[in-house]
Amino acid sequence: MTDITSTAKKHLTLDDRIEIQDCLYNGMTFKAIAVRIGKDQTTISKEVKKHIQTHHILQTNQLGVSKSTVYRHLKQGYLSVSAVEFPRVVKFKSRRARPAAYVPKALKVGRTYDDFLTHIDENEITSWVEMDTVIGRVGGKVILTFDFTFCNFMFAILLDNKSSYEVAEKVRSLKEILSKNNIRFGDVIPLLLTDNGSEFANVSAFIADVDGEIETSLFFCDPYKSSQKPRVEKNHTLFRDIVPKCESFDDFTQHTVNLIFSHVNGIKRKIYNGKSPYELFTFTYSEKVANLLGVDNIHATDVVQSPKLLCM
Repeated sequence: MTDITSTAKKHLTLDDRIEIQDCLYNGMTFKAIAVRIGKDQTTISKEVKKHIQTHHILQTNQLGVSKSTVYRHLKQGYLSVSAVEFPRVVKFKSRRARPAAYVPKALKVGRTYDDFLTHIDENEITSWVEMDTVIGRVGGKVILTFDFTFCNFMFAILLDNKSSYEVAEKVRSLKEILSKNNIRFGDVIPLLLTDNGSEFANVSAFIADVDGEIETSLFFCDPYKSSQKPRVEKNHTLFRDIVPKCESFDDFTQHTVNLIFSHVNGIKRKIYNGKSPYELFTFTYSEKVANLLGVDNIHATDVVQSPKLLCM
């Protein structure tokens, strides 16, 4: 059976080869280069020996552009030489474009999904809050959502844009509102789980209270694994019953958002023996906390779970 890990260590991408070129130019040893790009030393050695002509061309000619530009120009046919004259360039596969908006790896150290699983296991935690964003018009207003997994109670904050600064400012404002009412954000939301969207990159905005003291634990799902926060994802379908996909939020106010989620939380759920998320949440935290989060009690007979709600 092929060792997948071993194969991965031997495979070099175009970026790896460009990195090797830079390292050689700066006088680094094969061993140091191997450590830097996470490959075997023998892989580096074989690569350099096999394609020493390519490295020589780039090093001995003052081209006035970066190595990556040379490779790109080769592919686009701008140079008098062809890619065939660079033995491996013709074999390189184009890398899939990936979204640039993500949380940097350094911020996720100790906060990965595996760390989350360890945390809830060691502390015997059975519920937490899943956090996400809902998009309306691209480039327009965004809605930041929070779902309490023990009862699927949701509240949301309207954002002017999907930036980490905007998210941080709105979360801090909420913490100040709670603090003025003698309620700690960390007592209501001690554990947060979210995805890798760059809007969540300001970690301190979530984990620290208004005085800078740590009050909440924050963890991130694995990339492209929305299934790791299923409750908030599923509950978004109730929001979409009222606000269909692709509809703009630009005319919304925070009052609009509060109205929507007040109705969403008023729906009786079979899974909770006919109780609504609002009833279960207020039994645990009180109506005062629910109201401070923008959610009011909507009697079951008054719940409107359709776009008609916004026309009333």
